[in-house]
Amino acid sequence: MKRLCPVCFAELPAQANYCPVCGKCMREPVEQTSQYVGGVPITTVVGIKDCAIRIGKKKQEGE
Repeated sequence: MKRLCPVCFAELPAQANYCPVCGKCMREPVEQTSQYVGGVPITTVVGIKDCAIRIGKKKQEGE
């Protein structure tokens, strides 16, 4: 399955974190929670969103 940049539509390597053409970040934090424990800020990344466009047939389990 091909991965494309949503900004410039360049083809991306399978595990690319950034577009090699325009530099758009492909993996962005979904949610962050900041807490103040003892006066020191702690940031937790809850999930990562893959922003790439996927084109092609989706692989079935066992293929």
